[in-house]
Amino acid sequence: MTHLKAYATATVFVLAGGVAFAGTELETAINNGGEMLNADQIAELIVGKVVTAKSGEKEFRFFYDPSNVLDGELTNGGWKGTGTYAITDNNQVCVSMAADKGRYRCLTAVRVGETVQKFNVDGKMTFELLGFEPSSGL
Repeated sequence: MTHLKAYATATVFVLAGGVAFAGTELETAINNGGEMLNADQIAELIVGKVVTAKSGEKEFRFFYDPSNVLDGELTNGGWKGTGTYAITDNNQVCVSMAADKGRYRCLTAVRVGETVQKFNVDGKMTFELLGFEPSSGL
């Protein structure tokens, strides 16, 4: 019985330790020197620009119009969409495409070396921003 209690206690410590060390992709990016962008930096980076972004194997282009309208497309075709975006005072960019039916998805932007990554509310990286071109539309 003593060995069973010792084993159970050791198991609890190992599991608790695993949870304590488990972090989100956002936490990992910050801990590895990533810089969270503030609202002004986000605006400078995206407003009035076509942003090329990658999510998984898919590559997108998004135009962030100064009037807060957002147009997007898959670079190889198959999807086009329009929506709105907002940059918040708490340093996030929130996006709602027509398919979202008014729901905004807010993302945190982090500069990691020469790239910018976007992370969702759960700390999972959703997009890597690859390029920024001044433009008046897609």
